Amino acid sequence: MNDPRPLEGELDDGQTPLDADEAHGLIPRWISTRDDLNEAEAHNIRQSSRWANRQLDAGVQVASAEFLRGLHRAMFEDVWTWAGIYRQTERNIGVAPHQIATELQNLFDDAAAWREFDSYCLDEQAARLHHRLTWIHPFPNGNGRVSRYAADYYLQQQGAAVFTWGASLSSINARKYYLAAIRLADRADYAALLAFVRS
Repeated sequence: MNDPRPLEGELDDGQTPLDADEAHGLIPRWISTRDDLNEAEAHNIRQSSRWANRQLDAGVQVASAEFLRGLHRAMFEDVWTWAGIYRQTERNIGVAPHQIATELQNLFDDAAAWREFDSYCLDEQAARLHHRLTWIHPFPNGNGRVSRYAADYYLQQQGAAVFTWGASLSSINARKYYLAAIRLADRADYAALLAFVRS
């Protein structure tokens, strides 16, 4: 299915719809529903851990454009032609496309300062990295997932346990709590997000 028609199925709250050009980048021809897409993406994401662990072994900083773009590519390259490429279209969330590279570099510079000066505990550094990545929204799709994995790899690189991301909650409650926590973080209140990532 390489035509730009929308996939059948409802979007969950917080999911980003694809525009026609981005939908045109779908690689597997057998995908016709959102469930099909979810299955294909989940398979690709499971394979991406090998790439990420090789980068960590090589000493590539997680809080870097090199790692972020490579991670997105590794997570979605079998599904989307635009995997690892910053978005070119406006969204109702995120910065303008021409600001993406600058905002990401600001974030990565901040993360380096957090580490150097121990500005926040490690959990808060990773949560802030995750939140800012979702706020910038650098890719056409998959931003929530790539930012969660980036936060986990950030922790792993520092020798800390990865987040649990609401594993103790039901999936419905976890998603509601997560979205509410992200909205609070938008107002610089990270308490709910910090509680959620370890719940």
